[in-house]
Amino acid sequence: MKIGTTILITLILLVIVVFAMGGGHGTYLPAKVVYPFSMLIAILTKNGIGILSIIIAVVQVPIYALILTKKFKWKFYLVGVHLISVITCLNLPSNF
Repeated sequence: MKIGTTILITLILLVIVVFAMGGGHGTYLPAKVVYPFSMLIAILTKNGIGILSIIIAVVQVPIYALILTKKFKWKFYLVGVHLISVITCLNLPSNF
């Protein structure tokens, strides 16, 4: 995948998720589905979405693209790890 496409996908996903959050008054469901690792950190540390969560969210899609271009056979592992983290994130109690 080209770097321009990856950056565009990352920006579009970030904009959609941030608009869905609505400044803390919206829903965090898209964030938990698209960026489960960031949300797991936010839930487990109980500090909210901090700088580490934001950095992980920004680099997640490019890392996924890198894995899919370099190790295409790992696509099922990637989907599996992502789905397990989404299910975990959705089942953890959070106050946001």
